[in-house]
Amino acid sequence: MKITRKTNQPVMAADFDNLDDEPMDSADIEVEDDETFDDNLDDMADTIEDMQDTLDEVQEDDVDIEIDNNIDGHLIAECDKCHGIFISAMIESDQEVEKISGICPLCEKESDQYIKWVVKAIE
Repeated sequence: MKITRKTNQPVMAADFDNLDDEPMDSADIEVEDDETFDDNLDDMADTIEDMQDTLDEVQEDDVDIEIDNNIDGHLIAECDKCHGIFISAMIESDQEVEKISGICPLCEKESDQYIKWVVKAIE
């Protein structure tokens, strides 16, 4: 960090982590003049203004969520091994089904998948 100063008086600062370290030499520290500081401040303000202009130009995408899907009537199952929940390929029927045995699509292990819910369309 470079710091410049208008007067020739040394700037004293503590710059050490523990008592064994030596403090910085005052000749290494210079204080910036007011014009340089003002120029830096103006540059930062311009940068922030440019960033704000860029953000203002961003247009959000239109929401395009497909609400017509093919999962109505499908059974939702929970894997007995990984306890993951997924929509099964099995469709609701008049027969009572407690579980499906096979390979879990989540953990890919042979397991029992217990039927928990049925997907129903909201009218």
